[in-house]
Amino acid sequence: MRPNDKFSYLKNNLVSQDTNNLIRLYQPIIGREAVSLYLYCLAFWDDGHQAYTFGHILNHLNMGMEVLKTSFERLSAMNLLELYQGESTYQIKLFSLLSADEFFQHHVYKRLLEKKIGETAVEALMGGQPQGQPLARKLSTVFDVEDEVGVVKRKQEDFDLTNFKRRMAQENLRFADEKEDLLDLFAIAEQQNWTWYETYVLARETAISHVISVERMKQKLAQKRVNEKFTQDEQIIIRAAKSKVPMLFLAELKKKRQATITQSERQLLLDLAKLGLLDEVINIVLLLTLNKVDSANLNEKYALKVANDFVYQKVTSAEEAVLKIRERNQQSQSRPVKSSQTVTKSNVPEWSQPDYKNETSAEKQAELEEQKRRLLAKLEQGGD
Repeated sequence: MRPNDKFSYLKNNLVSQDTNNLIRLYQPIIGREAVSLYLYCLAFWDDGHQAYTFGHILNHLNMGMEVLKTSFERLSAMNLLELYQGESTYQIKLFSLLSADEFFQHHVYKRLLEKKIGETAVEALMGGQPQGQPLARKLSTVFDVEDEVGVVKRKQEDFDLTNFKRRMAQENLRFADEKEDLLDLFAIAEQQNWTWYETYVLARETAISHVISVERMKQKLAQKRVNEKFTQDEQIIIRAAKSKVPMLFLAELKKKRQATITQSERQLLLDLAKLGLLDEVINIVLLLTLNKVDSANLNEKYALKVANDFVYQKVTSAEEAVLKIRERNQQSQSRPVKSSQTVTKSNVPEWSQPDYKNETSAEKQAELEEQKRRLLAKLEQGGD
């Protein structure tokens, strides 16, 4: 998109001019520039009769090109506007604002507004609940039609939080922070084009002690296929790491050493998961740590050091973890072996050493003796 590029409005796309909710509900989320752009489009909509340049918007709203692009993106994200790119021109399609009830029924919109103006202010904007029984009548009974005609309703959000939370309750899952997790879950569902159930399956798979971990969900989505050849031993390690949850994996490792899992090791497994590492990566950390020392117990400091390295290196799978270990081993093997005899500097005079040998020549010795004699003579005369 450039200032000289042209755009037009979609024909027969006139929307409501009531902008009260634009200021009350949308502006805190999308910002003043995006609101100005939406109002501009409402004011200049011409049923698609004419083409304009984006420079016209820039000049009228006194904004830069990057701000204009960001404003289009925010309006699109909130379903207020859609920008279509053709071969030689753009086209703008406008959407009506949600009513207050529709807006607050959208869990993500409501949470975004709460983050901007606070929960108390949002509560003040919400409408009251009607009292008594509704006196609703069906269309077929009022207008005497044979089949009930369905009323066209606004498309509901694909992420159904109600069903998501109902399934959580059935399987004893809970949020770490519901309001913050909700935004991340919605973003994941939107980016992956998933339903609420597909999102829930991943949340359940990556949960930590029945608590949803959005960070581990993101790690799972970030996994990539590793096109690398592994040795037979490495393949066995990878398969084992992927086969069990860390608690069972560690229990098997310690059983071979006739030991059981300690309470501090249980806490360590929880800490490693909270770093965002997936189970298969944690299992590689456990295996590496136990093989580091000849002990039945984990060296917890070493395990955390390795885990922090994996987090920093963005390791998301057992394959990537094995490659990092292989790379580190190759580097250590390629380093030159340091000599055991190291030269150290000392402030102790050489002549004080027991094996010191005086190798000064006779001429040099005579010169030193003459200097010594002159210095002694000066001292006897008062130092002048």
